[in-house]
Amino acid sequence: MPGVGRRARTCDDTEDSECDPRIPSQRPREAVAYYEEITDLNMDSKDAYEKHAHDFLRHRDKSTVGVQVVDQWARSLKPGAAVLEIACGGGIPVTQILVNSGLKVWAIDSSPTLVAVFKDRFPGVPTQCATVLESDFFRRRYDAAISIGLIFLLGENDQFKMLDRISKRLRPGARFLFTAPVEAGTWADVCTANTCISLGRDGYEDALVRAGFRVVGRHEDNGKNNHYEAEKVDDSASRATD
Repeated sequence: MPGVGRRARTCDDTEDSECDPRIPSQRPREAVAYYEEITDLNMDSKDAYEKHAHDFLRHRDKSTVGVQVVDQWARSLKPGAAVLEIACGGGIPVTQILVNSGLKVWAIDSSPTLVAVFKDRFPGVPTQCATVLESDFFRRRYDAAISIGLIFLLGENDQFKMLDRISKRLRPGARFLFTAPVEAGTWADVCTANTCISLGRDGYEDALVRAGFRVVGRHEDNGKNNHYEAEKVDDSASRATD
C-alpha cells in the first residue's frame, strides 16, 4: 500500500543504519480517519515480510535499535521466566537478549523463511510458524510476552484481537512489552511499504485496559521508538481458551 502524504520508503532507499524493519521509524502523518479504508492488512503484511525476509534479516541482524530497552525489560523478569515472543523474525537481537538473560522463550513468526533461520540459530527454542491471530501459542501460559514491530501492521480490529489473545495466555502479574507510536496516524512500513496504523497512546492504553492489562510504563529507544510496558491484572480473560 502507498504511504500517506509521501512516497512509500523501502529498505533499499535508506542507509543500513537508518532502515530497521518492524520498528516504526517513520512517524504517523495523519489522524486515522483512514482505518475504514484499510482491509486484510494482516494477510498483506504476512506475505510482504515473507517476500522481503532476506532484506529484513540483512538490516535487522546488525541493528542496535531498541536493544537497551529490551535488555532492561528482560533483566527485570525472574530468571527462568517463560516468555512468549511474537514476531521473532530471525531472533537477533531480541531473542538473543532474552536467552542471554536466562529466560525460557517460546517464539512465533508468520514467515516460513524467518522461522527456518530462527530454528538454525536457536534450536533449543520452541518455534511456531503462524500469525498472532492464528497461533495457539503452544497451548500454555506465560510469565511475560514481547512483540517488537508487529501490532501496527494490523488493522484496528485485529490490533484489539491481538491484545485479547495475548492476554488470555498470560498469568496474573505477567509483563507485556510491545512497540507502537504515541501518535495516532498512518505511515509506510520501512521494509515492505505497506501501510501501518497507530491507534495512539490513548487508543493503546484503553485497549490494554479492556484486555485486562494496566500500563506500567513507556520507554523510548535510541531510534526514537516508543515501547509500551503493561502488566496483566485481570485473570478472567485467561480462563477461556481460543
